[in-house]
Amino acid sequence: MNRSKVLCFLGAWLLLVFLAGCSDPEEKKTFVHAPGAETPVRGGIYRMPLWNNPATLDPARVKDQYGASVVRQMFDGLVKFDSYLAVLPALAQTWQVEEGGKLYKFELRENALFHNGDPVMASDVKFSISRLLRLDPAPSVLPHLIKITGARQFRDREQDEVSGLEIVSPRVLQISLDSPHMPFLTALGMHEVSIVPEKEVLEKKAEFGTHPVGSGPFRFVNWQPDHSITLERFEAYYGGPAFLDGIHFKIYPGGQDPAVLADFQQKKIDEMAVYGDVREKLVDQKGLQWFHRPSLSLFFYGMNCRHPHLANPNFRKALSAAIDRTDFVNQIYKGQFDIARTILPPGMPGYSPANPLPDNDPDLARQYLDQALAAGLDQVPDLEIVSAFKTSRVAAEMEMIQEFWADLGIQLQVRYITDWTEFEAYIRSDEVQLYRYAWFADMPDPDSILYPLFASDSPNNFMQYQNTAADELLKLARETVDPVTRANIYQKVESQVIFSLPLIPLFYMSVDRVYQPYVKSVAVSALGAHAMPLNRIWLDRAACRD
Repeated sequence: MNRSKVLCFLGAWLLLVFLAGCSDPEEKKTFVHAPGAETPVRGGIYRMPLWNNPATLDPARVKDQYGASVVRQMFDGLVKFDSYLAVLPALAQTWQVEEGGKLYKFELRENALFHNGDPVMASDVKFSISRLLRLDPAPSVLPHLIKITGARQFRDREQDEVSGLEIVSPRVLQISLDSPHMPFLTALGMHEVSIVPEKEVLEKKAEFGTHPVGSGPFRFVNWQPDHSITLERFEAYYGGPAFLDGIHFKIYPGGQDPAVLADFQQKKIDEMAVYGDVREKLVDQKGLQWFHRPSLSLFFYGMNCRHPHLANPNFRKALSAAIDRTDFVNQIYKGQFDIARTILPPGMPGYSPANPLPDNDPDLARQYLDQALAAGLDQVPDLEIVSAFKTSRVAAEMEMIQEFWADLGIQLQVRYITDWTEFEAYIRSDEVQLYRYAWFADMPDPDSILYPLFASDSPNNFMQYQNTAADELLKLARETVDPVTRANIYQKVESQVIFSLPLIPLFYMSVDRVYQPYVKSVAVSALGAHAMPLNRIWLDRAACRD
């Protein structure tokens, strides 16, 4: 799908919440194959790499793409996205939107079951959403759910129930909002809002994160930290059983790019991400399937705006302007990605290349630095950047950045924290200065990038960026119905952020994957590889496979 089509589609999508209802176009679907087309067959274990250990497999608490990759296969929400980011029914077979977008009524499927055999009921949905409202630290979806009537009072423990969550019947839940909130429906497709069984969560408590029970196409078998996570097909899945017998996630703590590549070359795993020189190293392997798709994402260096070394906006702008992004992407990532001189990626409503950030401008970088020094920056400080990955590619990246900033008199130290839980704890601390990070939109809406990264009350605002004007604009955008007006508001938010520049945009990520020849029916999502469902994938066991 090209960018113009994406923009047209997303603009039309913004009006969906005012439709009278929705039904599942895939319900009771039969697979029709054109003459000569391959017919899916059941069987086989799909082997997929994870570049780090998940912190948890409780979907409400998953904040990393490693956990998201797994929980997407085990859990379903009320709605889901297809590969073109259309909102489709999932556990809710229909829904109605009334009162100008303030009232939602969801009807659950009668054949939806949890992996323990219990039916998915409206009480489980109410429990799942209520549970999210009281989590600490707050989930990234909280700003959307807090719009539910009574949600804030429930979170503050002023009430024992959420008045806006009403069980109409065992399989019908009604959700009332205080005011129209445009991202609400799509927010329900985020992995955090997966529906969990109330009984299992209450019984297992913290152990639910290591022994999860969902309602998705695959069920949990075991998790060996630093080694693997194993899932098996759930035969009673409401959407029909998956073709695969199961999924084996092989874990490579801290990245281990050479090990991933070696395993793929030896057909020990069935797919891998394509970065740097991977394509060249696989050129002699015949029949491989290569997929490239732009994604709604951003790779950047976050900067702690409250750290004494980085508190001055002009100093932060100097760091950004000194980087030659084109050379950076060409040398380190073989020209694979589009350089980023904005925050919102192409294809996202509100994206505008009209006022790009300065790039590869040493003279301007020096001017910004001089302004920072004149405004009270005592001296050019030494800096530290932290990375969750320690690979040869990251080392080459850091060496290049060190050279760019050395021209400003800055010495850059690199710190590696390859345990994801420890890394996230560090970037939440006041001690962090800069950190490497990639942000993938959880839903096709600019709010899913701008709010979690920059809202003052966002739990993912590791930059500790504070801007009252931006906060007010973000609030206004969520209540704005007209898609053009709404996109314009998000452009103003982006301008506010760029004026202060709490992060250094480097490039827009894309979904680049390579698959073994026998892997069939791959559907690449623009939300990233971690958002791709695997239940329609099948393996051609007639093909040669070690």
